[in-house]
Amino acid sequence: MKNRISKVFIGIKSKLSGINLKIKESLIDFLVLLVSYDFFCRKKAMKFSKLLFLTFGLICFTSLYGQDKVKVGIHAGATYSSLRFEDDIVSEHDSEIDYLFGINANIYLSKRWSFQTEINYERKLVSVFSPEFVLNGQIINSFRIYDLYEFVTVPLTVQYDFSDKSPFYVKGGFFASYFLKARERINEREWSDDLSQYFSEFDSGISLGIGKIFDINERFSCFMELRNHLGTVSIESEPHFNYTKTNSLSFIVGWNFTL
Repeated sequence: MKNRISKVFIGIKSKLSGINLKIKESLIDFLVLLVSYDFFCRKKAMKFSKLLFLTFGLICFTSLYGQDKVKVGIHAGATYSSLRFEDDIVSEHDSEIDYLFGINANIYLSKRWSFQTEINYERKLVSVFSPEFVLNGQIINSFRIYDLYEFVTVPLTVQYDFSDKSPFYVKGGFFASYFLKARERINEREWSDDLSQYFSEFDSGISLGIGKIFDINERFSCFMELRNHLGTVSIESEPHFNYTKTNSLSFIVGWNFTL
């Protein structure tokens, strides 16, 4: 894998000669680790400790070359999740609202560009409705089945601020999620036992977002963000099953402190 990555970035290094040295080095380090991260996410046997190691490694590399400031903070928000199926005969699931919360670090490489990562506890909830039907001469009342998936999610993104003061921003990158637990219930009954053995250890995909920063003073700020996580791998554990992929739209509010 190292040889493949080095070949990819030989051309990139030659094209960055006109950029500030520290910014150039940080961009190269970030791109190398980002590709490494993508390779790791495709291996379902990857341990969660490797994911955390990669996250902290990226923070260390980018903070060494940070040009302006480093922000850390906390955030929370609502998730609106759905599932995508390869097999059309699978009943269509309805999206449901749940929540996430976590911590974040935003490391500025210049006045406008920054690298951001987070560690989140995230719940993705979907449901499917079954109308009333007759079984063996008995009427079965309609019911709704809820499926709840719990993850620890680590997004790795690059953010661009459109101005220096209280800016709007856009961000994009990847995310990886470690599967904690899967449960289901019918209507308002108790949740079932853990069903995560039927799912893969990891979910991963593309992370895109847009938001607004509100500066309170030189040290403190808050933000509001709309973000989408589009899963690109199946969360089914059995390889012969048709794929099931996730999608989650999140509205997030956070508070940051500048170090």
